[in-house]
Amino acid sequence: MIGSKTTRSAALMVAAQLLAKTFDFVAVIVLARFLTPADFGLVALASSVMLIANSLTEIPVVEALIRNERLEQEDIDSAFTLTVLRGVVIALALLAVAQPFAEVFDDERLRPILMVMALAPLVQGFSSPNIAHALKAVNYGVMAKAQLIGKTASFMAMMVLAWVTHSYWALVAGLVANPAMTAIATHVLAPYRPRLSTRRFGDIFAFAGWVTLSRMVFTLNQQMDRFFVGAILGKTKLGFYSMAGDLSSMATFMVATPITQPLFAAFTTMVNEPERLRSAYLRGQQILFTVVAPIGFLFAALAEPFVRLALGEKWLEAVPLIQWLAPAIALQLLIIPTHALALAMGRPKVLVLRETLSLIFRLPPTLLAAWWFGLASAMAARSAAGTIMVFIMMSIARPLIGATLWRQIANCARAFLSIFIMVGFALALDHLVPLPDSTLGRVLELMGLVFAGIAIYTTTLLGLWAAFGRPTGAESWLLDILRRRLIR
Repeated sequence: MIGSKTTRSAALMVAAQLLAKTFDFVAVIVLARFLTPADFGLVALASSVMLIANSLTEIPVVEALIRNERLEQEDIDSAFTLTVLRGVVIALALLAVAQPFAEVFDDERLRPILMVMALAPLVQGFSSPNIAHALKAVNYGVMAKAQLIGKTASFMAMMVLAWVTHSYWALVAGLVANPAMTAIATHVLAPYRPRLSTRRFGDIFAFAGWVTLSRMVFTLNQQMDRFFVGAILGKTKLGFYSMAGDLSSMATFMVATPITQPLFAAFTTMVNEPERLRSAYLRGQQILFTVVAPIGFLFAALAEPFVRLALGEKWLEAVPLIQWLAPAIALQLLIIPTHALALAMGRPKVLVLRETLSLIFRLPPTLLAAWWFGLASAMAARSAAGTIMVFIMMSIARPLIGATLWRQIANCARAFLSIFIMVGFALALDHLVPLPDSTLGRVLELMGLVFAGIAIYTTTLLGLWAAFGRPTGAESWLLDILRRRLIR
């Protein structure tokens, strides 16, 4: 069973991420009104370069510290030294490629954008490593606060520049302000007196090897398609493509992502207890899918009224892209615990295998579809590849947890059926309700469709749970949380 300490930490991280993603959501809506799809495509190209540079030098320093049975000062100092060196290397690399990259894509604006973006990894490298003490104790409050401070600064920077300049520099400002303020916040919340040391580099690299490689392949998998879509279809189409990807991911992972680290910390305490580990894994998988997946599926079903209302008519080309991608991303909730499990068990090769297979399945079909059939087909190919990878990874997870693919699917069967009924109901309602003429009418329509979808899902889920004899699972976990809140 997942302990109460892990549950509290996960809940805190989820709450912080929900607030942070609310900032992201509002920022996207506002910026979509001020900027064009081509502006988003331009910054997407530049940010992809920064993310790939990050991945090529990714070192899971925090995870390495958490896995240590005992943290000593030399561990902390070595971690700080390593992150500082990494930040300097990434910043210099971005400065070096700025001009060649601008020439390749024939857009001189990319050069100053990349030069400004070089500040982000440089400042981030000076974050306080003392935050590892709190994380090792499964206390994620410090991290949640630091991330929230960074996100708030990012939001404010984007809003001010969007209002003043109406230019893509608003997006760039957000990308720089977030890591900069997060790094500063870590020193306020987990004070650290900088000291340089290389004594524990070997220990960190011993753990980092395969994890670094997996994250490198993961980032290439997530970002390389943007380069090619931009080159094949142009910056405007890339703007639609990146907007659909960002919104679809936001709809699902704003809740799921912060749970991963508490799961990792919890799984590390169970690696020598197979039965307990399997039970914790299946329960975490079920709770994640039951609670979060409906958001992604409902977002896909209501993509058109949402985009029309929130982003405006000029973004309607993103609707079919969201309808393809959001369900595929929601299905990935079934394999999110695999990441934490592989790290906890010291099996990072599993992560490398996952990301390599995903890159092979995803990139070639997406690019071929973009080349031959256009934007919507490229997103359909990406979504199909992502769905296939979910089932492959569930099969790969079998020897780690001792649960077959079908056992894992059956573990979430009630949620699957409830989602199917919810989506059918939402689509039918959206089709039957005429499009309102006023903005207020559209707001009320969308709110009504969302609340109706949630009500149908919840009612169906609890009905199936009762019909199956009220087994211990996600439903009982949620009801227990609700009961405790009401008692308080």
